[in-house]
Amino acid sequence: MNVTLNHELVRGIVENDLTILKRIYKESLPEVIKYVKRNSGNVDDGKDVFQEGILVVFRKASEGNLELTTSLHNFLFTVCKRIWLKKLRKRGGQEVPFDEILEYSDEDDLDAALLKSQKWALFNQRFMDLSEECRQVLKMLFNKVSSKEIAEKMGYTEDYAKRKKYKCKQSLADLIKSDPNYKQLTKD
Repeated sequence: MNVTLNHELVRGIVENDLTILKRIYKESLPEVIKYVKRNSGNVDDGKDVFQEGILVVFRKASEGNLELTTSLHNFLFTVCKRIWLKKLRKRGGQEVPFDEILEYSDEDDLDAALLKSQKWALFNQRFMDLSEECRQVLKMLFNKVSSKEIAEKMGYTEDYAKRKKYKCKQSLADLIKSDPNYKQLTKD
């Protein structure tokens, strides 16, 4: 972690230095937009969340409460992720994405939070490679819908619904394990 660079970037936010703000936006905004889009949002949602994240950094730094243990980019991404998950939680009746399972405990290690985020990104990418039918079945499974209800909604027998859940989970696991990034993300 480059302490001098972090200090310069935070100072740029506090002082509203347009050159530094443009740099932060260029380096960090695309990743936040990508995350928000993968999790039931759109580009405008991503921009809004990013702006709120910048304001959080501004407030914390202005109050002298900002201690970075990782890069500003990682910290800002984690803040934006938490903001987006809170927004999703407030949306009434809308299905919350798989990242909701992660919750957002106050993680001291933001590098660990980024690693979790990268693992979920891999999960979501491979999830989208499944057939629409498997995605529907797994979404219901992840939302704790019973096999009987899955069978009713999908027009299956209950036995077939159980087999389909197993096959879809296995397909997803195989896709994840065959991804080139899998080994890098799972090594200790």
